[in-house]
Amino acid sequence: AAVPVTVIFKVDTGPPFLLKSVELQIAGRPEMTLPDIGLAMGAPFDSAKLVQSQNRLLREFTRKGYPFAEVSERRVVVDHANHSVAVTFFVAPGPVAPFGPPRISGLVSVEESVVRNTLPWKEGDPFNVDLLEAGQKKLSALGLFSLVRVFPAQELDESGRVAVNIVLTERKHRSVGAGVGYKTDEGPGVTASWENRNLYGRAEQLSFSATFSDYVFSAEGGYLKPFFLRKDQTLRLSARLADDEPDAYSSRNLKSYAVVDRSVTEELRLGSGLGFKISKVTQLEETNRYSFLSLPLTMEYNGSDDPLDPTRGSRLGLKAEPYWDPFKGNPGFAKGYGRYRHYLELIKDPGLVLAGGIGAGAIAGADSASIPADERFYAGGGGSIRGYAYQTVGPLRDGVPVGGNYLIELSFEVRLKISDRIGLVGFLDGGNAFASPEPDFGQGLLWGTGVGFRYYTPIGPFRLDIGFPLDRRPGLDDRFQVYVSLGQAF
Repeated sequence: AAVPVTVIFKVDTGPPFLLKSVELQIAGRPEMTLPDIGLAMGAPFDSAKLVQSQNRLLREFTRKGYPFAEVSERRVVVDHANHSVAVTFFVAPGPVAPFGPPRISGLVSVEESVVRNTLPWKEGDPFNVDLLEAGQKKLSALGLFSLVRVFPAQELDESGRVAVNIVLTERKHRSVGAGVGYKTDEGPGVTASWENRNLYGRAEQLSFSATFSDYVFSAEGGYLKPFFLRKDQTLRLSARLADDEPDAYSSRNLKSYAVVDRSVTEELRLGSGLGFKISKVTQLEETNRYSFLSLPLTMEYNGSDDPLDPTRGSRLGLKAEPYWDPFKGNPGFAKGYGRYRHYLELIKDPGLVLAGGIGAGAIAGADSASIPADERFYAGGGGSIRGYAYQTVGPLRDGVPVGGNYLIELSFEVRLKISDRIGLVGFLDGGNAFASPEPDFGQGLLWGTGVGFRYYTPIGPFRLDIGFPLDRRPGLDDRFQVYVSLGQAF
């Protein structure tokens, strides 16, 4: 019979070898110095970090105009007497070259000008590998292609430039969508949509959608024209016909906008345009009709790492919109709202993110009673202060929310992603709306807390939140509220 044998390995690691020096030898460029590639002198030598540093070194060259740079030799000298390691990189940078013409293939119905206008470089600019990756992301973000590959040619053209190959596969440009949501304060909601992302071959977008719930029945249409007059500008036309019926008021309205926005940087967009709104608004059995012209001014900054599920960075949105009524003589006013959100990744695996947001709004130029009820600020609900019913946080009259001309909202979340698909959230929300000639935050904020479940899908996280009011008002607030939707709360 076989006799089990126990094998024991005893390993003597010996003393650690420390990194003593890193030198860079560049063929034909002795004046260049070693950039920061993540190797710390005196730290224990790590072969995996050495390979990563070599890749970072090559990237520095390809960022600075050397498309064909390579490490011709990597010399590692080990000194066993003093337990140290000296590393020398020998780099052949190759020629400096500017961007040449893009070689675009795979287009069927999308015009080539769309691709050229989307690229973040132009012919003659110094070669930079980072711009290739940025271009690939921007082309993918158009929603026109199922496959995008952007890579440089392997040799210079006859003009001494490096051409860029752009291989594309178009996707279907028309899509139909539907969605269902549920909130205990608003009830179930159903949406349906249709979109064409390439109406005339130049990435124009035409979209229609309809929404039906206990609180709203609406139909919307929108048209977006990129590269409007400039490659960094977009024209947006929109119209919304709605019958809004929340508990606070009823509003039958038609609202339309024509806005031009411009990309100042990759993260920052500014916009301005003209708006028009006609409405019939009833609150507390009093009905008023309005017809306003407006001038919306917007700023959007997005420095976060993901549009649907951010883990790092920040976002800032500001909107100021003056209204005036040249037809019925209602008092004019100016409405402003801003919201800042920040995301901090505490642990990468498992994912632990701390998210926080603050929003504030103000209406100037008219007292709260003169402002249309559907333009005042309200707080409470799944997109505001969870735990309280929709629009119920703020001024009340006979138990009916009447809104205010000032608003503040605070939100904090701890997001734990325990697997690729499953996540848990703990949150704390606070805020209030105020109807007063001056901001009066002495009235205090109402707070709500709760827990949430996230199921991560390719189109964003599915969200289930249960919120509890910490400042429960007898006869008004339920013990809890439930919110079901797609996407993070903020």
